[in-house]
Amino acid sequence: MFDGIDIVVLPVADTEPLLGLYVDAMGFEIVEEGPVEDPETWAGLWDLPRPPTSSVLLGKHGSKGGWIRLVAVPGLPRPDAAGRPDRPGPYALDFYLRDPAATEDMIAERGWTFVADPVDYLLPGTEYPVRERMLDQTVSGLRHAFVQYREGRTRCVLGERPEVDVSEVNAIVFATGDLPGARAFVEDVLGGRVYFSDRFDGPAVERLLGLASGEGFDAVIARGPTSRNARLEFVQHITPAEPRPPHAYPRAVAGCAMNDLEALAAGFASGDHGPSTGVIETAEGPQLGLRSRYGACFQFWQRSPGL
Repeated sequence: MFDGIDIVVLPVADTEPLLGLYVDAMGFEIVEEGPVEDPETWAGLWDLPRPPTSSVLLGKHGSKGGWIRLVAVPGLPRPDAAGRPDRPGPYALDFYLRDPAATEDMIAERGWTFVADPVDYLLPGTEYPVRERMLDQTVSGLRHAFVQYREGRTRCVLGERPEVDVSEVNAIVFATGDLPGARAFVEDVLGGRVYFSDRFDGPAVERLLGLASGEGFDAVIARGPTSRNARLEFVQHITPAEPRPPHAYPRAVAGCAMNDLEALAAGFASGDHGPSTGVIETAEGPQLGLRSRYGACFQFWQRSPGL
């Protein structure tokens, strides 16, 4: 059963720029680092065009998931910018910030660019206020949504560690051309719980993402029974003004521990949800890769008893 995303894998040609962002500016801690053993196997699991050489695992101690694994793949082509959510694939990572203005200023001083000024809006279907700003993380070709943390209303490591200013990854957003299919996949195949299903639109969202007047998109957000972070979000991609080529490789892979890896592999065997690797034995235990037809790539492994 899906119970949140444990690790977001980000393949890049050079990990140094992102170490500067995530460790130095956002306070992630290096949990482990070193060469990738059996790189050909991991290239297959992550659907990479060439083998990875090294990886760095970044985490927030006290968090329940939402860690980041930076994977060095020398020669990997630089992705084009995320831009508008107008083609299938990974689009954004979400983070909560205790003091958004101060953190955003520090990140901007390091040379990173924000799409626009912060915006305020009500979460669709609720009276819950949201303050949000989008960072253009060009190394992976992803947007980063920086959202105001609100004490007692937001579940993340900031509620456990008052000295921390930036949360773990709280959501990974994938754009898809088949939102109903993606929702059925999350609920019926992964066993996730969709707790949000609504439309993002209006002037604030348009400014946030650089959309035209009247543009918006439907979205579903899922988590598991214990509400571990990070959540899984699918958005219906906006029709592009001009065709955009598909991504040459997965710019982000959602890594999830699951209760029954063999049963999951059997459910993928028909190929209805996209090509999968089947269960592969690695030095880190059995693994299963899936490049779903919903714009999302996954790495699954067997959940340890009691977790």
